[in-house]
Amino acid sequence: MAHNINLTNLSGHDQEFEIHGWNNNSNMTVQAGATVSIEANDGSSGAIIALHDRHEGEQAEITKCGFGGNDFFDISNICGAGGNLTIQQIANPATRKGAPTFMQQCNDAYQQADDNTKQSLQSCVHLDGSGNVVRIDACKDFPQLEAFVRTFADGKTYIGVGAWDGSAGAASDNNQSSAAQGSTDLEVTYNDGDASPPS
Repeated sequence: MAHNINLTNLSGHDQEFEIHGWNNNSNMTVQAGATVSIEANDGSSGAIIALHDRHEGEQAEITKCGFGGNDFFDISNICGAGGNLTIQQIANPATRKGAPTFMQQCNDAYQQADDNTKQSLQSCVHLDGSGNVVRIDACKDFPQLEAFVRTFADGKTYIGVGAWDGSAGAASDNNQSSAAQGSTDLEVTYNDGDASPPS
């Protein structure tokens, strides 16, 4: 059986996504204010990754109808961020994962950081001309970036590599992979601002 993953772009600009596992593993551009549906067979796994200046950013990692017949999904910042992304089972906010205002929280934390912290993040936090954070690199590649992101997003998104390759990972990351409630259509919502789902 197949379900839909409804991908909504609430931002005021077209947004490109890298699609793994569905859509013939082809990138997809969602127009401003539009929703597209991706067909996902039960038992399939994949990822929907927002691209920012050709760099991978925030991503929804999804397994449809996995163990126990439940969907498993999370929002990950392991590969970076440049916008906000949430995911939930359709019309079921109790299953929501992700930080709807991740980038705003990131910028606030950066502006409040001391000079030593800012210096340590210089190579992996990218600013606009006004000094605001517009993109971060992959947390998995910069331990200092992972530590910084945990100050405002721990327990809200998947930040580190988690339980992987002999490492126990952070419990707050591993908890992001908890089961949803059965197998249903999913809604993934992107925005530069608040990425809370429209429904």
